[in-house]
Amino acid sequence: MALETLHPPLRRVVVALWGAAFVWLVFFYAPSQFIDMNAELSWPVWRTGPTEALGIVMIVGGVGVMLYCTGLFARVGRGTPVPAAPPENLVIRGPYRYSRNPIYVADVAVWFGIFLFKGHAALLLYAVIATILVELVILLWEEPVLKRRFGSQYDAYREKVPRWLPLGLRGSRLGPPRARVESRLSASRVENDRFGEHCDG
Repeated sequence: MALETLHPPLRRVVVALWGAAFVWLVFFYAPSQFIDMNAELSWPVWRTGPTEALGIVMIVGGVGVMLYCTGLFARVGRGTPVPAAPPENLVIRGPYRYSRNPIYVADVAVWFGIFLFKGHAALLLYAVIATILVELVILLWEEPVLKRRFGSQYDAYREKVPRWLPLGLRGSRLGPPRARVESRLSASRVENDRFGEHCDG
């Protein structure tokens, strides 16, 4: 049964359960399995006070970014980060001005934060594998879906903002000069009044 056919309160419950299952899988269950593997293989554990503190900072910061971006999805995008209930509008506020995927950046920060906090070598392997898988998801699934859904709006946004983090590459690998891209974004907002009501570009 499609989520659109469900009563709104029930739909929200399904989406919340979907999101909770994802969080449990990638931030609790999978890391616990790699910790067990670490013990079975007698891999090293590197754990110091400074690394634990840094790990906590990365985890807390990552979770904060996830929660903030989820709020943006609800207020601006009128949807959620869950694929079953995607946003109606392209979100380009807040962290999305600087990264097209701040939630994924936060995910990676949490994965490496877990490694630093716990110290198990296998958790470093997990963080690297998970990051590579996220990159593949973005390239092979998410970006094509966004292109089909938002068309020229997403093209202009993609040219302006990097996939992961801004590294001073605007105007070269990232596409046309800023003024041209902002002009294209403004034009696309005129074409879509609903999007323009919620995004300040």
